Amino acid sequence: MKSIIVAYPVRDTALQIKNVLDSNGFYVSHICGTGSSVLGITAEMREGIIVTASILRDMSAATLYENLSSDFDIIALTRGADEIFSDGVVSLTLPLNKSELLDSVAVLMASHSSFTKRDSDDSEIIANAKNILMNVKGISEMQAHKYLQRESMRTGRKIVSVANEVINQFKHGD
Repeated sequence: MKSIIVAYPVRDTALQIKNVLDSNGFYVSHICGTGSSVLGITAEMREGIIVTASILRDMSAATLYENLSSDFDIIALTRGADEIFSDGVVSLTLPLNKSELLDSVAVLMASHSSFTKRDSDDSEIIANAKNILMNVKGISEMQAHKYLQRESMRTGRKIVSVANEVINQFKHGD
């Protein structure tokens, strides 16, 4: 079973997140306030999920993601203005929707490997799907990215699978 680390600069908020997760059957192994603490903890672990603020005291969630081994997923809690725009980070907007957090953790927990890690071919497929969504729906790249992430979490499939579906749907004119 994957361990969960809650990384939040405000300890009371971190404890509230831990309590929500614990009371819904998830195990939070660590609470910390800095990205360097997370990196130290994860060096001793094989896999896990990190629920974090978009900005910690010493680094952003995107920087944290770049420095983690490949078997960790990140859920970044963001304010609208500091939204994370990274293929490897699941962003949830504050104020936090409890069921959205629990659903996201459940999907990541159920995946056998990192749900968010992908290779360069996957990144190209995702970029193509975002371009299609931007052109067809008249939305921004960030909105297209959020759409793919939301569908990925909703369906429990990797984002590249959702992106392929979007590409195929519009390739066939559906």
